[in-house]
Amino acid sequence: MSSTKVQEVSRKRLGSPLYEPTKPPATKRSRKVLVSKEEIDEADPLPSSKKHKLENSLELKEISTVETISQISFNQRHQSILSITHFKQPLQIQSDYPIPEISPYEILVQNRAIGLNPIDWKGKKYGFGIYHFPWINGRESSGEVVKLGNKVNSKTSHHLAIGDKVIVSSTSYRDNRTSTFQQYTAIDSRLVWKLPPQYTYEDGATIGVGLVTAGILFYNSFGFELSPMPKVHSGTLLIWGGSTIVGIYAAQLAKLHGLTVIAIAGNKHAHYLTSLGVDYIIDRFASDDEILAQVEKLSPNGIDYGIDCVSKETAIKVLNMLDSNSYKLKSSLKKGANEDGQTVDSSPQFAGVVGVPKEERIPKSVHLKPVIIKRFHEDVEFGANFIAITSLFLRNSQIKPARYKQYNGGLEIIEDALNDLEKIGANGEKYVVSLKN
Repeated sequence: MSSTKVQEVSRKRLGSPLYEPTKPPATKRSRKVLVSKEEIDEADPLPSSKKHKLENSLELKEISTVETISQISFNQRHQSILSITHFKQPLQIQSDYPIPEISPYEILVQNRAIGLNPIDWKGKKYGFGIYHFPWINGRESSGEVVKLGNKVNSKTSHHLAIGDKVIVSSTSYRDNRTSTFQQYTAIDSRLVWKLPPQYTYEDGATIGVGLVTAGILFYNSFGFELSPMPKVHSGTLLIWGGSTIVGIYAAQLAKLHGLTVIAIAGNKHAHYLTSLGVDYIIDRFASDDEILAQVEKLSPNGIDYGIDCVSKETAIKVLNMLDSNSYKLKSSLKKGANEDGQTVDSSPQFAGVVGVPKEERIPKSVHLKPVIIKRFHEDVEFGANFIAITSLFLRNSQIKPARYKQYNGGLEIIEDALNDLEKIGANGEKYVVSLKN
């Protein structure tokens, strides 16, 4: 079942939140935890004032007691989860798993719809991104706020209350409390969207991962300014994988910034992508020579930005197309010279969502840009600002939720849906599982 629901609503503005760093989850007593350097993700290239510095190969962390409060009585202690108990075993429902504790800036969300991503089946199948058993997968959902930390709404979030409908995107991959293949998810209150009233829970479950990834591409990788009034750029973006969920949201952000968008995708998605503002669609089943010829024809002034959402192999193709068109950027008058009469560097920029080839395969004419998803939660000020601004875009239907294929049946049906996602692919729509009330 596929569905899109789009309505125009009036523009509203959000206040500017104040920010404080997120503290660890609540514990009954202080305890010391040894965390090895190898267990920490690769360093995030943020300004030094925002980096998490490691002083030794073993870092001693003091986890302090914190208190949480709720505006309603929430006495439930256990929940159902969909757990991974072994790489070779089927997923299992556990009905006596503890509900996550929340820290002062977090909320507890009762999940109503869950979005599925390829990583949810790839991690188990290929044995990566799973750090202990039982393990809970799931990176996005939408649902209802049932509990508040004691610092939520102390000028730190957009006025969340018990019963609010929210959209969740979990980028803190090692923290199972934030995973979504469970009835209840703990998440930073500053990093959730309120679900616009014109959209369903299922609409909301399509948004999190795709929009956050697209946002990182533009506002971190490519360095666009994050503003409620997007600055218009004269340039062209090439997306390989235009009908992927990331491609769908990247195209919409690109159009907000005035870019010309060329999407390589199956022709059957052409009408849908055009409805989102994509300017040109090139059939991904055409030969490499045909695709290159069409790109050359459609980009007389060159390609400024390239995004690959599919594989390392297609990333190489995008890089080569950027390289072969780079001379157009350098000769184009649209960038010209700066105030001193010096030639402006007009090299194309590339970002690969799934993977990038080895350094020797990257043309010297192309700037490779990293895709640092974890900045969304590690740099809370950036993440909260992104939430505030894209909330406006969602409410005003400047960004529209992706189409979805709906599965009813709750946690029990997720494994079947993941099998379909692996065998069939997303096919221009998000796989969404609806949970029972």
